[in-house]
Amino acid sequence: MFRALYVKLVALAPLVGCGSSPSNHSPSVDAPTSMMVDSATIGTDAATGDYRSSLSTCWSDASCPRVMAVAHGGSWSPTSAPYLSNAAIAAAYAAGDEGVKIDVRFTKDGVPVLAHSSPIELFESVDCYNKKIEDMTAAQVTGCHRAPSTTETFQRLDDVLGYLRGKMVAQLCVKRAADFAATITALHALQAEDFAFIEIDTADFLAMAPTLPGTAGIHFMVNVASNLTAIDGVLAVASPKAFMIEIDPGVAIGDLVAAKLHPAGVRAFLYDDAASPTVAQLEAHYEAGFDVVSSQSGPKGVEARQAINQARGVTPP
Repeated sequence: MFRALYVKLVALAPLVGCGSSPSNHSPSVDAPTSMMVDSATIGTDAATGDYRSSLSTCWSDASCPRVMAVAHGGSWSPTSAPYLSNAAIAAAYAAGDEGVKIDVRFTKDGVPVLAHSSPIELFESVDCYNKKIEDMTAAQVTGCHRAPSTTETFQRLDDVLGYLRGKMVAQLCVKRAADFAATITALHALQAEDFAFIEIDTADFLAMAPTLPGTAGIHFMVNVASNLTAIDGVLAVASPKAFMIEIDPGVAIGDLVAAKLHPAGVRAFLYDDAASPTVAQLEAHYEAGFDVVSSQSGPKGVEARQAINQARGVTPP
């Protein structure tokens, strides 16, 4: 009965950019029950290239012809591998995604954890429903179960980045602007600068980023949403330099990527928030000029990425 209720609640959750809640989508592969995944099961991507694990390879090189896929919240299932869970993140790695988008909040004792909402929504956790992350200690948060699992609990950021090191790139959606500085400090402390980047909206980037301490070495992806006129202002910021620009789906971009972003050394990112996008729909984003596409379907995202890279003669696809 609870699983049926959970699926219904998740289906009703809004989908709005970095702050979006998970939709009712089940990945096409079974999620593993742990984060321990044998790299031999992933194929030649992990064995021959480090574009899955380092922002210095292709991610920050606008001349790179390779396109890449990001799993939004992991390759998750509302019944077996909850959004943001260890199982969902491991499933994204096993599927072959280059990156995973994770949400970051800070506890009362200053520890970054993976959490989308505060107060916590019912579809995220039953035993910690309606509790605020900011009012809880890290020990309390990591004791919360991710619905509907009885084994998956909320994780600390350091534990997840420790798992991702050498495996996948991490896109950090920092849920509160007040936590950007602390997130930067955490990335330096964890030596995660080369495989974790911060998503930030245009207003916060222009107003805050130039004054935040420790931005040297930190990669910022700036979300301009549908406001393409903001791109010039973002590109004019010399430090910290945006390495990627996120644009909403459905926005007509013409030759913007090839004519403006790539010459400026910046790549283009799109998050398709459809509950169950088709492979063809995801391929279309790459064909429109986007370099990195994030979606609710890790496996379909990988399939679309492979098709485009294969057509471009990129090996391995």
